[in-house]
Amino acid sequence: IGVVGFRSKELVFWEDRFKSVCDEFILCTDDGSAGLKGRVTAGLERALERHPDVREVIAIGPPVMMQACAETTRPAGIRTTVSLNPVMVDGTGMCGGCRVRLASGMKFACVDGPDFDGHEVDWDELRQRRGMYAAEEVIPLRSSGASEPMHEHMRGRCHE
Repeated sequence: IGVVGFRSKELVFWEDRFKSVCDEFILCTDDGSAGLKGRVTAGLERALERHPDVREVIAIGPPVMMQACAETTRPAGIRTTVSLNPVMVDGTGMCGGCRVRLASGMKFACVDGPDFDGHEVDWDELRQRRGMYAAEEVIPLRSSGASEPMHEHMRGRCHE
């Protein structure tokens, strides 16, 4: 079962590709212009209602979406793997830039991940750490001469 979400129909991509590899495909748009109206969690809830035998969910996307998926599956105890992509500087865990606090202890996404149990992630700390380098992340974009950020998250509007 594949569940994907977009803000609107105009932002949907690879729909045919997703359908070609999914036995069931649920498309969600925030504004309802395509598929199910609502966020990815609305599609996830629909999939879980139709298929109570689901034993694992894999969530890949913005942290706020992955957290919402983990919270959606938590009551049923469904294993939920999230794929985190914090800043990774050296790829060895030495710098600590990709540190992720889990209920079971501290991990480093570059060597221990990037996939973790979404029910164990300290989402508040992850959000705080991701914001630590926000100013530095836009420096290459600004020096490239681009007039606009390439994505809404660089203006802090990705998940309004």
